[in-house]
Amino acid sequence: VFLGDAENRNKVNLIIANEITPHLTAEEYMDKGEYENELKQVIGDTKAAYDISEHDTLIFGAYGLLVAGPNSRHHEPLLCAYLQFITIDIFLQNFFSRIWILNDDMLTTNAIIEEGDKDPKALGRIRYRICKLAKDIIMLEETLSYMIEALEIIEIPPEPPEQAGRSLYERLEIAGMRNQLVRRAMDLRKNIAGQHRYLDVLREMSSVVSETKMFALNENIDGNTKRMCLLQDSNERAAGTLQILMVIFTGMLAFDILDRITGNSWSVTQSAWLSSFYRAYVQNTPMLWFLISMFMWLVVALIMYKIYTGNHFVKQGVTSVKLKMDRKVYISKLQQFLRAKTHSFEERNYGEVNDIVKITYTDKEKNDWGGARPNITFEYDERNCFLLAVTVSYNRRQAKKTLAFTAEELREKIVDELNNCDVWDVAGEDKSEEALAADKRAAIEELLRQDEEEADQRAANNANN
Repeated sequence: VFLGDAENRNKVNLIIANEITPHLTAEEYMDKGEYENELKQVIGDTKAAYDISEHDTLIFGAYGLLVAGPNSRHHEPLLCAYLQFITIDIFLQNFFSRIWILNDDMLTTNAIIEEGDKDPKALGRIRYRICKLAKDIIMLEETLSYMIEALEIIEIPPEPPEQAGRSLYERLEIAGMRNQLVRRAMDLRKNIAGQHRYLDVLREMSSVVSETKMFALNENIDGNTKRMCLLQDSNERAAGTLQILMVIFTGMLAFDILDRITGNSWSVTQSAWLSSFYRAYVQNTPMLWFLISMFMWLVVALIMYKIYTGNHFVKQGVTSVKLKMDRKVYISKLQQFLRAKTHSFEERNYGEVNDIVKITYTDKEKNDWGGARPNITFEYDERNCFLLAVTVSYNRRQAKKTLAFTAEELREKIVDELNNCDVWDVAGEDKSEEALAADKRAAIEELLRQDEEEADQRAANNANN
């Protein structure tokens, strides 16, 4: 109810005095001057003063009441009963204020839900707020139930027989206080029930936001899956064709090498260094030249296979890093940063509340990346100024072994580049104004605690000096 500030809650002071100097009538104490100012120091701003007997005086203040006179002690049970009711009254006033604070928190939550499609981090904040509000409502319901129970148990003291007691009983208005407090407590119960229904509405609205995001995610997954299936089928056909072409190519290359050795129409056989070999082995040995040709084909095929597997091994050394940002940015600075790059791919999806842009580029400065040029993709919401994600594809096997980047170094490199360009909108990311009342109070307490620690530290340093 007091948002963690129960120590500073409203309190009631009851002062019972055997005498007051000077002894005056009630009207004389309310002189708007010296006497009234003295009374204000102990019971706050004076509201009213009454003579309950010839010698006893009752004075009401903002923070309590004063009963002065020789018979004041006799009225102590009546005054204690009055204190019970007045403290409950003050608590119900604070309870009513807490309900309106709760209502403001719900209105803020409603506004966040309505803007949920624009802020990628909104769903997490919405769930946290709804859980926190639900806990607060449950606690308030239990507290109010205990309060109504207490009002039903409290007994109204009977009217005293003596004149001074009856006068005090009349001025304190104890007789009707319990009924008034019960009616107010029942009204608060109705308010709590209304807040409970409002919370149910917020839950339904948050479910709609969650389902909308999930539907959009499923659509993207479905589209990506279809594209991957088409690419897989196309790649399988291309891979099979490539293997056949490689076999044919290696054969053609091997036979061309043999042709270069023997010359056109075996003209080299007329040379002295080959003529004896040609007559002894090629002409006189059946199938030998065919076997030599097949062996040459096999040798060239093995060489080409080694080259292919080596390139394939290098291509497989890719480190892929995806940074999920979801941060507010200055869109003009981000676009200025991207304009300095050579784009290899750009995709734009325009929706009702979002304009999602994907831009891919290959960084030209390979020396800045250890000798390999990474492919970097930026995904951002152009309309609502949010950087959603950054994906880095980096081939560490193309880089120098001693300079190749790790995944953590790639993340730091991207973040440093964005920090140097000063793209972050820190003020736009500050959602402290939308924080719950309890969280705001906790933040204030933390700031006060830090100020006290800093003051103590300075005092300790001054003492040491």
